[in-house]
Amino acid sequence: MDVSLGMDLRLWAEAPGAEIIPVLEQLAAQGYQGVELPVAGQGHSALRLISVALRDLDMTAITSVTLPPEANPISPDSAVRDAAVRYLVERLEESALVGSSMLCGGLFQAQGVFSGRPPTDREWEWSRHCLRAVADHAAGLGITLALEFQSRFDVHLINTADAATRMCRDVGAENIGVLYNTYHAHLEEFNPARALPAAGDHLVHVRLGESHRGELGRGQVQFSETFATLDFLDYQGWLVVEARASGVGAAQPENIWRDNFDSPEQLSADAIRLIQQILRMQRQ
Repeated sequence: MDVSLGMDLRLWAEAPGAEIIPVLEQLAAQGYQGVELPVAGQGHSALRLISVALRDLDMTAITSVTLPPEANPISPDSAVRDAAVRYLVERLEESALVGSSMLCGGLFQAQGVFSGRPPTDREWEWSRHCLRAVADHAAGLGITLALEFQSRFDVHLINTADAATRMCRDVGAENIGVLYNTYHAHLEEFNPARALPAAGDHLVHVRLGESHRGELGRGQVQFSETFATLDFLDYQGWLVVEARASGVGAAQPENIWRDNFDSPEQLSADAIRLIQQILRMQRQ
């Protein structure tokens, strides 16, 4: 298993600007090879400054996005669906500014927007149509889309690796794949040994999140089993640490009201040590 290690910057900010550069320096010193950078319209000048800092630190950026209610690919309102395509295209252009080769997240549905009913075939088709249009634009920029299946508390359209893989097949674009997040999988899947193979060749990205959204290894996620399955599948790609903090972001769509870590710096340092330890054990 040949992997690169990254850190999700949403632990510090929902729309990072130049103020994130000291954090990048800290993460580089801890051994991270890249970051997941949320793009949310923070401005081209801020993104260019981040891009220069990353290049100077020999780090790579992958970008992420969260869709707001007014840009929902599965809204019954066609104007809102059209807005979703425009919103994602704008995020792709921002991604290109920082040299990202991947835009990831719940690209298929606005987070926290529910119909009160199970997903419908019409919603699936609306989402598929949006993703196809966005994938076509992404292809021109050399960017892959990574669909993060999410828990039933966040979305209702795609909750499992199998469903995300089916959407990738239905979209039919070469530059779309599955993002496997251990946090969401812990809530929705039976175990990694069954969920990860369901993604198969469509698996393009992995986030490592603990069951309480805090420090890795101090919750209920089965990281050793996850790594063993990834090794069996010969996964080649990023392992990105994901944790969330209270007070970061105005909307708090994920309802993070307490911090399950001592400090962000401690969390990122302990996380990379844990990952490296598990990888070393696998090689023995």
